[in-house]
Amino acid sequence: MESSKQEPVEESSSAAAASGVVESTDLEPGGEILEKLKGDRIGETMYSERFVLSTVLKLPQLETPLAEDEDFEKDLCSLWDMTIEADVVLFLLKHDVVELLIGLAEGSEDHRLVEILLGIVGNMCCLEETHKVLYENNSLFLSLCGFLESSDTLTLVQLMRIFTTILDKSDDEAFCWFKVIREQEDITEKLAFILSSTTSSELIQHTLETVHAMVNRFTEAEVDYAQLNEFYKMFAKPCLIEGLMEGFKQIYPESGAVSQFEEEYLTSKDLKIIQKFLEIHENFIINANEVYADKIEAIVYCVHRILIPLSSDGSLLPISKAHVRILVCINSIYSAIVYHFHAGTFLALVKIYTILAKVQEQTGAKISEPMDADAEDDDASSDGEFDIQTALGETLETLYFMAEPIDGLTISNALRASTLNEETIAKLCTALRETMAGDPLLGRTCDLLLESARQVWGQQERGRS
Repeated sequence: MESSKQEPVEESSSAAAASGVVESTDLEPGGEILEKLKGDRIGETMYSERFVLSTVLKLPQLETPLAEDEDFEKDLCSLWDMTIEADVVLFLLKHDVVELLIGLAEGSEDHRLVEILLGIVGNMCCLEETHKVLYENNSLFLSLCGFLESSDTLTLVQLMRIFTTILDKSDDEAFCWFKVIREQEDITEKLAFILSSTTSSELIQHTLETVHAMVNRFTEAEVDYAQLNEFYKMFAKPCLIEGLMEGFKQIYPESGAVSQFEEEYLTSKDLKIIQKFLEIHENFIINANEVYADKIEAIVYCVHRILIPLSSDGSLLPISKAHVRILVCINSIYSAIVYHFHAGTFLALVKIYTILAKVQEQTGAKISEPMDADAEDDDASSDGEFDIQTALGETLETLYFMAEPIDGLTISNALRASTLNEETIAKLCTALRETMAGDPLLGRTCDLLLESARQVWGQQERGRS
């Protein structure tokens, strides 16, 4: 990630060798500047060792707010940008800069300075060599966790970037981050507070990504059964579930000019956020469902809000693996909260079915079985046709879980409020018989759906006559 404040730097040829970036005009073959750079550049980059070290060495001497020293702020932002290069990161690690940056950030009340220092550390976490420094020096990681109590949004955003990068990219064999994380007091409560209290969509998204990374790392990568129980005891808490719900509502409010749902359109970024949000709940609701005892209505509400825009052609097509994972998660959630019917969710799923069925009919492919919960969602052999088939299978199974225990009157009332027709329900039942073949209650459920449809549209026909 690049710095949040960038300005081009114009330099004279005499100063070029001592700065961070060199103009191409200064690099003529055999030129004096080029020869100097060969001994000063960092690795294979054209960045200057002298500039980097002089910038770092000025940090402890800073006595005024960074905003009052525009030139130095510009230099720090340049250094921040440089740290997307591995050679620069290795050079900084060689000089123990991580310890310096975190120590200065910890002792500073200058939010802009802290943001930049943590931003540099975040970029440095692109290399596992940085992870090793943080892992082996537990006090450094403890200092980072101290920033969870910061009131500055941009500081917290950079902190979440660090956590997410570490948990996503650290080698499972080399590090056991759960041992480190579990030593941090009240970390779940602090993450929950950030999610539930901030009004910054950016911070919510980054915190959501951190929680998602923690769930993935600690439940799938490196913990044994005993540690898994410890993880759920530590993280599967009502406060975190409530924080996730509040954060979701903040990003996607129910009404208002900024409501993404009102537009009935989801961007690829929205889809990724929603996917991670649902994957967290999928994991918790399957493995620690007791924490949802009084939160079923809340998760059903969130699923409904997601399905409103997802059931439009513009948001659903072309279908991606993020779409498929979202539908897989919704299926898993409804599999866990059986005997719960929501009319709006039911109708949105039927609409999704009709859109996907139309595309599937055009390709001539058969509907696949619902995806295994442990299946990889980024299988390189998957193509659009496979995604359509899988999405259809997941949608049909979710509809079945919703309809199977419900009485005909409830379904009739839902259909009566829709723009669907009897033919759509008939096709849905045909697809259900193929997808759910062998289920002992399949016949009863399909008969229930068809009878509910006939009752609704039969009444409407009689009313018109």
